[in-house]
Amino acid sequence: MRRPATGLTLHQLRPRGALRHVVQSLWWAKGGAPGPAEGVELLHPDGGLGVVFSFGTSPRRDARWHSGPAWVDGPSLRTARLEVNAGLELLGVRFLPGWGGALLGEAPEYLAEAGLLPAQALRHRALDALHERLQAVEGFAARAALLERDLLAWLRHSEAPSPLLGAALEWQRRHRGQGSITALAEALSVGPRRLQRLFRRQLGLSPKQYARVVRVAQGRALIKRAEGPGALTEAAYAAGYCDQAHFVHDFTAVTGLTPGEYRRHVRRREGERGLCL
Repeated sequence: MRRPATGLTLHQLRPRGALRHVVQSLWWAKGGAPGPAEGVELLHPDGGLGVVFSFGTSPRRDARWHSGPAWVDGPSLRTARLEVNAGLELLGVRFLPGWGGALLGEAPEYLAEAGLLPAQALRHRALDALHERLQAVEGFAARAALLERDLLAWLRHSEAPSPLLGAALEWQRRHRGQGSITALAEALSVGPRRLQRLFRRQLGLSPKQYARVVRVAQGRALIKRAEGPGALTEAAYAAGYCDQAHFVHDFTAVTGLTPGEYRRHVRRREGERGLCL
């Protein structure tokens, strides 16, 4: 559990068994009065997607109120901003990249960059009905157990993502998003076009887009440890960029902050990480 200066209390649970290879975490977040820092959580993209249930006031994300009981948080290329208030109470599941679409029975390419998509937009999962069942029990542990049971049932009737996608994602993570798509295709003995189609269909992002997400995530991790006047330049090169201008461009395009602004944000937050919804 953690409660950063924004006032958001967060619990996270890593599932066990078969879900461990499918789900990053189950999480519960409750808003409170923020401290000196701005009451906004940064929700960084990771190539995956999630499902969010609300049991409090409607969440306000990216300056937009979202009414309703449940949403799908599709694959994204940009950091979202969740405003924290005392009535906020959310429960969610974050899938590992490639798995969310499989369990929801939806093509991630149609969910990408859609923000929080209302539950009614789904064709194969009745999230509104699941929300009612979750609301009938109290406490994160009980709700997480109920949610795990449904996820296991979905998993039993879902087709797993292509092993080729898993190998491609692992290659990009191992290379920290720095390898070219040509090198990736050669490493997997497939054509670049096939990779493009596979990523779009099962991840919702292109190989290049996913590589940028991975590189910027690496940049964020490096900035958190950065010290000294030349630290941001060193972080740019360590993250695989040949010049700082390209690093600043990509970093700002994804997070909405320059590397320097992000470092100041991290220092205000005492190095705490934002929540991925």
